[in-house]
Amino acid sequence: MSNTTMISTASIALNFISLIGTILIGLMSAFMLTLLAFALVAVPTNIDTVQGDYNFYIAKETLGCRIKAYMFYSFIAIIFNTFTLQAAFRFVRVVYPSHIWLQYGVTYAVIIPVLWIISFLFLLPVHFWHDLQLIPTENICLLTIDGVRGFIWCTLVIYGLPVIMTCIIYIQLLRFIRRSSTPTSIRAKRDVIVVSRIVIIVVILILIDAPSIVLKLILPCTGIGKSLFYRISNTTIVIAMTALSIMLVYVTPQVTEVLVCIGKASKVTGIHTRQQCMLATTKIKH
Repeated sequence: MSNTTMISTASIALNFISLIGTILIGLMSAFMLTLLAFALVAVPTNIDTVQGDYNFYIAKETLGCRIKAYMFYSFIAIIFNTFTLQAAFRFVRVVYPSHIWLQYGVTYAVIIPVLWIISFLFLLPVHFWHDLQLIPTENICLLTIDGVRGFIWCTLVIYGLPVIMTCIIYIQLLRFIRRSSTPTSIRAKRDVIVVSRIVIIVVILILIDAPSIVLKLILPCTGIGKSLFYRISNTTIVIAMTALSIMLVYVTPQVTEVLVCIGKASKVTGIHTRQQCMLATTKIKH
């Protein structure tokens, strides 16, 4: 099991490095910032697990341990909520194009921190219910198997609400496009495509984490897989976050153009190539 944890840690570390590179070339977004924050919490957590496997460090259940677990789950919730925010932004651009203030960067510079605060507050009950406990076999604090209330609440907050809201936004957007009597602009069509891709990615992330959810549901009845539950859950989350960092390019096709252009610019530094890169970068804002 220690090998699995080491692979998970390496995956997060690679994701962390790629995010730093992305930030340095000016492509930081709410998704990338959230993934970076998640990596800063997940990497030390996986290191503690590896140290526990080799008896290098034995953790104790402290307030700091529980807070680290609380932040771990909170950032997962923020990631899903950020997808909902992205879908809402596309919805506003199509349905309410005259409300320019809803499209200002300043507006979302305020909304994003509020979204983070709400995500943290919604998961705060799990901390007060003491459902985040030290798991001796993992050497870290996690959501305990026996905490049914905490499990249901976390599943609802992390997965349920964001997925339902994102699907509702997508359905309402499709209904608006079909009922609209005016010709649909190219940007509106692109926004619909992006929202549909967001829905697909959210579904994929849920399917990746499905094994741990199913295992959690059958544990009270059979007890099968109890010793492997936490390791499987941790591994699936890491796989999902690593896959997400790759799928973000799929959500925003303009990012692909910039990455390709930067790759060409590293080989050819002509004026024409630099102008193309600047043009591709400006497309991301639209």
